[in-house]
Amino acid sequence: MKTISIGRVGCDIIIPDSSVSRKHATISLVNGQYVYQDISKNGTAINGRVYQNEKVIVAPGTPIYLANKVPLPWPQILILLPNSPICMNGFQANTDAETYAAPVHHAVQESVGIVWGVGAFLFPILGFILYFVWRESSEAKAKQVASIAWTGVAVNVILGILSAL
Repeated sequence: MKTISIGRVGCDIIIPDSSVSRKHATISLVNGQYVYQDISKNGTAINGRVYQNEKVIVAPGTPIYLANKVPLPWPQILILLPNSPICMNGFQANTDAETYAAPVHHAVQESVGIVWGVGAFLFPILGFILYFVWRESSEAKAKQVASIAWTGVAVNVILGILSAL
């Protein structure tokens, strides 16, 4: 039986979100079935039910939300814990009544948005504030807005030097 750990620190799969526990859960492959075990204080939502310190058999692709908000990264799990039986749509078939096999939906890439982007460019301090607000919940947006704010700072410095000449 092989087991992988999922959490914020020192795990096989690292999820850098403050709502995810340091050691949040484990997934084991037992007799051809994936067994998910929540070991966190924040719990896990699976098919609308919250599990805390419990084991449940799940099918690959089942919507699982760590701390009831962060989706479980099935593609990483399937790479680290592959299963060889017959697959449907890339996932093992499972007839367990509590779970269902569903394809993994690719995450929509987060974007800062035009209003926040222009605001961060014109007022870099706003961009840096947004960076600190978003860095825990949306790392991609935080990096984008910080990059836009730094660009705004650089343009302001260049324009300041040019206007002094």
